[in-house]
Amino acid sequence: MNVQGKNVVIYGGGISGLSAYQLVKEKGGRVMIYDDFDRPHTTSSAGVFARADLIVLSPGIESGNPYVLDARLEGKTVVSEIELASSFCVGEQIAVTGTNGKTTTVTLIDHILKCAHVSSRAVGNIGVAFSSIADKLDALDTAVIEVSSFQLESVRTFSPDYAVLLNITPDHLDRHQTFERYVSAKSNIFMHQCECDVVVYNDDDKVIKGLVPYMKGEKIPFSATHPVDGAYLSSGFVCYKGMIVVELADLDVKGAEIENVLAAVAVTMRKGISKYTVATALCSYKRPQYRRQKVAEINGISVSNDSKATNVASTLSAVNAMDGGTILLVGGAKGSEDFDQLFCGLPKKVIAVVAYGENKKEVSLSAEKYGFSIIIADNLEDAVLKGMTIAVEHGANNLLFSPASKSFDSFKNYEERGKFFDKVIARLK
Repeated sequence: MNVQGKNVVIYGGGISGLSAYQLVKEKGGRVMIYDDFDRPHTTSSAGVFARADLIVLSPGIESGNPYVLDARLEGKTVVSEIELASSFCVGEQIAVTGTNGKTTTVTLIDHILKCAHVSSRAVGNIGVAFSSIADKLDALDTAVIEVSSFQLESVRTFSPDYAVLLNITPDHLDRHQTFERYVSAKSNIFMHQCECDVVVYNDDDKVIKGLVPYMKGEKIPFSATHPVDGAYLSSGFVCYKGMIVVELADLDVKGAEIENVLAAVAVTMRKGISKYTVATALCSYKRPQYRRQKVAEINGISVSNDSKATNVASTLSAVNAMDGGTILLVGGAKGSEDFDQLFCGLPKKVIAVVAYGENKKEVSLSAEKYGFSIIIADNLEDAVLKGMTIAVEHGANNLLFSPASKSFDSFKNYEERGKFFDKVIARLK
């Protein structure tokens, strides 16, 4: 993508916007950052977009934004930050998307590659903008990119060497409006690939299986339920195309997390990493922060921080991974989550649920509908205190903070929420 001498507007600040600004500036473009909060009355026809040759959207800017629609009608070129970065990257690109498990899969792939002495960087939605390092990688380097539906929504040519599609369940419908549009955004991870590229996909996911006919690259499936011509489970072993790679019991994974392992195995084995290296790396892998992370043990009660669980499917996965009686803390910002799906799927090991946050009423109604004991808390700190009290009274094994909700009612993001939870637990200890 040539930006030399062109007028480029970065729409939206934040980590991605600032990184994209720096990249365009270094490549000789005349660049500025526009943010709705700074100039809320500017329009694309009469304001900052009027002379733009290229508009780069940060993940927080919707493709259906009126300014963006106006810009497209005026013939402006509009791309996402991830596509801008990709165009300047000569290194190999492995892109990972899915409703759940993106961060874990990205860090797994990155860890395996590093163990194999491959120069690798984990970037994207994981917290390090792809734009910040895209042009600094050479042909022997690999970028492992976590890509969200927000980032994929506006891509036109993004074509990673490896596209990894983990799962697709309803999420972010407040932005995408319909599940079909959400699926369409996710599909953009492979839509522009060619026959020489690779797509790794979940053969157990019905929505993804419906997309297989549209995949142009080499198809490598993975499955936790049956043998496939890729990565799969067999008699307690992780296998790849008939080869045993590692015993599942040796890994710190349970439930839906097995899919993340299988996806990482499919990618790295296809790249030619030896099964010994893959197995060794999987056994030494450490769980990412705020992903079912054990943070303390208080009075014999194991406390886990799963702040990254921003939807129902992720929380169900975390609960199913718990051993023994569990007190569950849920709640956060109001959104499109269906808590009936949570409570109809919760196992009997959940002794009680503590609800807090903006959506605690919705959580409470669903819990009562399915016969779960529900305790209402004023805020997250109050939820922790009430949850710990109940855990002691009932002899529970675990206190699990897995909100099944976005964090924006009280926190900037799930990381800030996770840090706050850790602080409360530290004071209790």
